[in-house]
Amino acid sequence: MSNFLFYILASAIVILSLLAVSLPNLLHGAIALVGSFFATAAIYILLQLEFVALAQIALYVGGIVVFMLMIILLTNDLGVDDRLSRVSAGRQASKVLIVLGLLGALLVFFKSNSSPLLAESAQHAAAPVSIDAIGIRLLSTSNGFIVPFEVLSLLLLAALIGAVVLSRRENKKEDQQ
Repeated sequence: MSNFLFYILASAIVILSLLAVSLPNLLHGAIALVGSFFATAAIYILLQLEFVALAQIALYVGGIVVFMLMIILLTNDLGVDDRLSRVSAGRQASKVLIVLGLLGALLVFFKSNSSPLLAESAQHAAAPVSIDAIGIRLLSTSNGFIVPFEVLSLLLLAALIGAVVLSRRENKKEDQQ
């Protein structure tokens, strides 16, 4: 049953991820991305990685996607000219050929390379780690990830300010007309 549920969740992740990058409506793409993140969290729960699943939901669904939705809603008319719907048949065929070629290359790679490292890593279970140890490791100033986290928060703040500037610039153009 566990393998069946894994394959269902993995196919949902693939389908929702493809929808997230291919839907012409940005809001619908962001909603598909939320579904993909929830399915990824469900796979983490199947692997008994509850902390990682909670972090996936809290960080990605709770933070990044809400941030993306705010930017999409602030830049309300961004991409209205509907360029995504006017893709030629030749471009669509070339995309399909590229994807099929990459899938074929992956299939050949995994069929020909039965790496002993892959077999060994599947046999050993990871040692249990407490949430306290994870928190200390993430937030330590000497060897942790607090500095990249703060840099990323500044980058997200700059993107939000850029979205506000873009939306105000468009509103001023509408007022002048």
